[in-house]
Amino acid sequence: MAHDNKNPRTKRYSKIKTALVNVELFLKKSFYFCVVLINFFCHSRNKKYLDIGKYKVNDARFINYLFYSLKENYNFSYDISLDLLNFIKKIGLINFMKYSTPNFFIKKNKKIKFLINHQGSLNENQINFNTNYFSKKNISSNLLYLPYYIYPRSYNKIYPKIGKLKNNIKTIKILFSGSTNFDVYSKFYWFDKYGKKWLNRIEIINFVKKHFKEKIFILKKFSDLKNFNSEKTPIIFSVNENLIKKTKTNLTNFQHYNLISKSDFFLTVPGGDMPLCHHFIEAIKLKSIPISQYADLHKPNLDNDCYLKFSDYDSLEYSIHEALNMDSNLIKIKQDKLEEYYNNKISPEIFYKNFEARSSNEIIACNDVESLNWL
Repeated sequence: MAHDNKNPRTKRYSKIKTALVNVELFLKKSFYFCVVLINFFCHSRNKKYLDIGKYKVNDARFINYLFYSLKENYNFSYDISLDLLNFIKKIGLINFMKYSTPNFFIKKNKKIKFLINHQGSLNENQINFNTNYFSKKNISSNLLYLPYYIYPRSYNKIYPKIGKLKNNIKTIKILFSGSTNFDVYSKFYWFDKYGKKWLNRIEIINFVKKHFKEKIFILKKFSDLKNFNSEKTPIIFSVNENLIKKTKTNLTNFQHYNLISKSDFFLTVPGGDMPLCHHFIEAIKLKSIPISQYADLHKPNLDNDCYLKFSDYDSLEYSIHEALNMDSNLIKIKQDKLEEYYNNKISPEIFYKNFEARSSNEIIACNDVESLNWL
């Protein structure tokens, strides 16, 4: 990744560091290309194929979810190109070797062509992923939505392990775990249908810290849980104000999921540029009730009684109090509904079934920041 003044991850890079990063990227791409050559001669076969061609896409953030959903029933076929290296980087080397096949060896009639934002009509052997996710025109249509997803690379290795956490005993009343880097998360600028500006991540976290200070336990590392007193400080914040890269968090990804699985409620806040955040889906999967201002933007819709909604500081404060004082029986009812929603509406398994039963070859998918470009 080269120096970019608009990117918080790289804008402070020196010329030397930028050069070193570019050398590192070159070596990685050289290695990936060797993997492609190996796969060309040593690959698996399947009855069905999704043809990604040369993978000429900018950044398909949803590809990890799609790959995980289909890989047991589809191989992903490809043409050799430098752009293909981005696909390998996304899904991981092992997944590529196990579930990818060169187009050179596959008959054309066995493949479905993978397209993104294709303009024009589609034939029966083409699938188009339309990233105009926030369009109101899609709401009344019968188009299939590719559900929003947890942190994408979790599908590469640890996703099966995450599901085993959902029955953990809940010892935390309310949790927030994530980055609060000011440069990244203070720039969020979104208005509701009434023209009122939404709260960004920094505003939300700072407000809760100020008004519930005596009830918050600051978790700096996972082992700090041994010092946690759920009666005295029922809220846990695990934040990293300096976080830019996922590899430099206070917690590993699995520890982050483990914490969520131990919480009755999860405070879900916007991303850096868009209202949706992977935390919302992570909370649902692990039966932690979302406290959210953007839940109604997710498709398929989550019933209002499955989460606590806020839209401003007053309703945020009310939702925190409501969570802290909610009856345990009502909490369990909501959590059971979350599990049902996940399994029947947004899990990779249900997406595969819906994909096979689709009535249209156009699928609506959120591609994070790119989906904002349509607005």
